[in-house]
Amino acid sequence: MLVHGLTDSCRTWNLVAPALSAGRRVFAIDLPGHGRSSRPDASYDAAWYARVVAGWVDTLGLDEFDLVGHSLGGGIAMRLLLELPGRVQRLALLAAGGLGVEVALPLRLAAATGFLDLAAPLLMGVGTRAGMMVLGGNFNASERRHLARINAKPGTGRALARTLRSTVDLKGQLEHFLDHAHRLGQLPPLAIYWGERDPVIPARHAQEVTRYLEGVRVRRFASAGHYPHREAATELVPELLRFLEEPQPTPRIRPGTRAPRAALPERPRLAAAPFAAPLARKIAGLV
Repeated sequence: MLVHGLTDSCRTWNLVAPALSAGRRVFAIDLPGHGRSSRPDASYDAAWYARVVAGWVDTLGLDEFDLVGHSLGGGIAMRLLLELPGRVQRLALLAAGGLGVEVALPLRLAAATGFLDLAAPLLMGVGTRAGMMVLGGNFNASERRHLARINAKPGTGRALARTLRSTVDLKGQLEHFLDHAHRLGQLPPLAIYWGERDPVIPARHAQEVTRYLEGVRVRRFASAGHYPHREAATELVPELLRFLEEPQPTPRIRPGTRAPRAALPERPRLAAAPFAAPLARKIAGLV
């Protein structure tokens, strides 16, 4: 199960999914507010996203699965452990949100000012092209056009603005894995992958994970930025396959560790059911 990041789509996985599909079923989702999925009037916080994805998983009839999340998708993947306890067999996080506090200044400013709420669809498309020039990601011309086109769909700005406000403020990331880790039972085997040149979330978050979790697999890629699955695909794929195929230790939280920021109160729960079935029809399947 592959979950993409902010302003991205299921097509972000097209450099790694073919290798993962050898002997496996591979599913990639377009998150609500992204890609070809709908843009409902919803909260777009991490818990809401996780409930929507959990509904999609149930619609697919998947009792057990391995989970890979990038950036925002990594934060959602961690939340999914709460929504589907015991069903995630292995968890791989790529440049994931929710493992530290620091995040790029433009995201903090966008969250604080609410600029994206007012952004016209055309501006969202132009902004996507500009952002990809800055962030890289090894997207070709066709992929850049695709992302610019889908991010220009009405409702995208609202979805992204609400996502940012629920996850980021001027001080940085609002939620941390340790905010909710006490609610989990046994953790699944966990791997962390990061690009050394990540301009969005510092690569040191990967190593900091080992300060509060034991038994975690960590790999950083010198040639990659925020998209290790695109910028270091040839290095990542064998690492990821080994993680999925070989025996792995069970991670444990080190005693006495706590989140760097106080946990926020849970937001009111919004029903995910109306969106689960439509999302199931948006399955990328074997990418």
